[in-house]
Amino acid sequence: MAHLQPFELSYEVAEQQLSVKFEFGFHCFTDDKGHGQPLRHRGETRYFCADRHHCSSQIADYLHKRFFKGLAVPFYVENSQRYYCLDLHDYAVFFSISKPQNTTNLLKLRVISAYEVAEWGRAKLPKGKPHNVRYILEMRNAGKSV
Repeated sequence: MAHLQPFELSYEVAEQQLSVKFEFGFHCFTDDKGHGQPLRHRGETRYFCADRHHCSSQIADYLHKRFFKGLAVPFYVENSQRYYCLDLHDYAVFFSISKPQNTTNLLKLRVISAYEVAEWGRAKLPKGKPHNVRYILEMRNAGKSV
């Protein structure tokens, strides 16, 4: 799981250096299909998935090389938590962005889940207007929703 260790990147946003701490949730390498070793985290049970684990090896490389220049679609889930869906060709990355209290130019980005789109189909991806990641980071750093 070395490829899913947290890391930090800096970007120039609105003429300021913005640090983004990237973290990864266990949905990146588990599913709920009941195959594989059961894993429990924060009261949730899921199963290790070799396919998702293999696909997750693409996440960090993508975040380092192409994330900042990408597009993301904001959407809400039932519990009103704000998530973003990033659709990169045949791979989707779902993530949330939060601004830790009492910080300046620091955001925390948590990759919630990631998988190949072919497994779920493009039609099941959230709909909405895509925004530049740069813009989303700027708004979240200002404490605003997108």
